[in-house]
Amino acid sequence: MLYSSDAREVRLEFRIPISPTPGFFAQVQLFHFALQQLGPRYANARLRIIVGDKCDLRSVQDTNTWAHGYNVVWERVPDGLFDVANIWGTANWRLSIGAEDADVIILSDADTVLLRDIDPILEEFHTLNPVVRGHVAHYPPPLSVGEDTIVAGCDFWPQIFQDYGISEPQPWLRYSMDADETLPPTPHYYNLGFVAMNAAALTCFGRDIHWTEEWLRQRHPSHMRCQIALTLIAAAHRMDVGNLPAHYNAANDPAHFQVAKMIPSEVRVLHYLRENEFERGKFLLPGHVDEFLAKELHTVMNPQLQELVRQWRATW
Repeated sequence: MLYSSDAREVRLEFRIPISPTPGFFAQVQLFHFALQQLGPRYANARLRIIVGDKCDLRSVQDTNTWAHGYNVVWERVPDGLFDVANIWGTANWRLSIGAEDADVIILSDADTVLLRDIDPILEEFHTLNPVVRGHVAHYPPPLSVGEDTIVAGCDFWPQIFQDYGISEPQPWLRYSMDADETLPPTPHYYNLGFVAMNAAALTCFGRDIHWTEEWLRQRHPSHMRCQIALTLIAAAHRMDVGNLPAHYNAANDPAHFQVAKMIPSEVRVLHYLRENEFERGKFLLPGHVDEFLAKELHTVMNPQLQELVRQWRATW
């Protein structure tokens, strides 16, 4: 793949995994609307939406008429993969699809939106070597699917690298919500709300993701095994990894802002995962959006999200 020395020529693709529900459809529509506000590179970027749950893809496309005429691609997760890997298979299938003409591929969650461009990082992918960037997760991963209050201890990462058959990568980092630095160190273990990579990295992830998911499911069945898998594969291939500042994956969480010393005007990517003032799966739906817009919101970044939703709502 050819790479332009001019960041203005970089071609972007965003990939979001969802279930075929009205709440998810509304979230990806808002994500797309936010892209349209950021100029031609973002308005023209490909948005690839990966739909699981053995969906009827034609019905999904017919339901989402807002996407007609835009660079939006709907992908159906194979039934066999969903049978085996369920929602983790939906998240991982996006890594199995080639880059096509995209220079930078961004894994996003449905509950994220771009509030500003991500231009400052684009030149970091100007290489044929595998490169991946993300923001380190808030906390250590839970050790099993049903026990989210039990998190990995000091021996987790050294042991899992040993079990996976690779050496421990360097350097070690701090979890992004480790305010008092009491948690064990972590490798580049990214929150999947925003992870950017080039085509070479995507090829490596696509080659190894499904057997690594199965390996983790049998040995370390964490709810966060999609994130763990990316860490292991990146280390195994000795990728060029890097930690992005919090404003590329800013939670609507005052504690995250405090630890990262962020201010709202710096936020480029908002991850509205905290639900103290609204319910993610409902607040964008026709029967709920006006109630959301009428609320007086106080949690950090929620007013900015509300303003974006207000602009989107005006286009209906």
